[in-house]
Amino acid sequence: MDLYNRLMKNHCNKDTGHFLNRPELKSDEIHFFYTRVDEIRNRSLLDRYRSVISEAEKKKVDRYIFEKDQHACLVTRALLRFVLSAYTHEDPESFEFVENDFGKLRLKPGSIDMPINFNLSHSSEMTACALVLDTQIGLDVENYSRKIDLGIADRFFSTFESEHLGNCSEIERQSVFFDFWTLKESYIKARGMGLSIGLDKFGFKMDHSNISIQFHESLNDFPELWQFFKFSPIKNYKAAISVRSCLKIEFKLHLHQCIPFDYIQNLP
Repeated sequence: MDLYNRLMKNHCNKDTGHFLNRPELKSDEIHFFYTRVDEIRNRSLLDRYRSVISEAEKKKVDRYIFEKDQHACLVTRALLRFVLSAYTHEDPESFEFVENDFGKLRLKPGSIDMPINFNLSHSSEMTACALVLDTQIGLDVENYSRKIDLGIADRFFSTFESEHLGNCSEIERQSVFFDFWTLKESYIKARGMGLSIGLDKFGFKMDHSNISIQFHESLNDFPELWQFFKFSPIKNYKAAISVRSCLKIEFKLHLHQCIPFDYIQNLP
């Protein structure tokens, strides 16, 4: 590991999960974290993860049939508690969560003083979490190298999204499909209403780095209230974030790689 990467790593106390240099989340920032679940096999770390999650979370982990799914769920829940603890300095096991009617997870109201919101996503060997203050946020990550029937775009994408995809070359079509898919997933996750929002009731337009959205009038939503980010955190993976703001804040995205209860590394 080079000197730059060593200096950028912020290590935590293995027993408490707290950092000597506490990270800060500002009102105009989004912080994204990812972990490679396949790289976490240290028994003491996994025991630590199990010790900080709630009994309900343990039951959720244990309901999965396959070990790889149990492992991914455990790491995901540990990641969430790890990053929340890093920013709030609360004990990681102290956080309480509630779900809305569509299964969107959030902190129990009044459980902490900071108005922090988050969203989680997992795909193949990556699990991720995004944080923001005092507004709605949605995150989706996808392994875009996996095999998929691109024909589903005709059923679930808006007309102009399908046309855009149809105009792409064979080589770039799958990559562009997942650009649209992650953006659409991130938006419905930010709204917290699941698939009760029809995927064809809104659509994205992408022009290089510019991303805009259009809504069917039935959604009663407004493009100027939203900002979107799409990026590739590592090879073969795409991520998208949707964030809502009525205050005309220009959000800045900060990327981090981490291993829960070990370190956070800022990415350039």
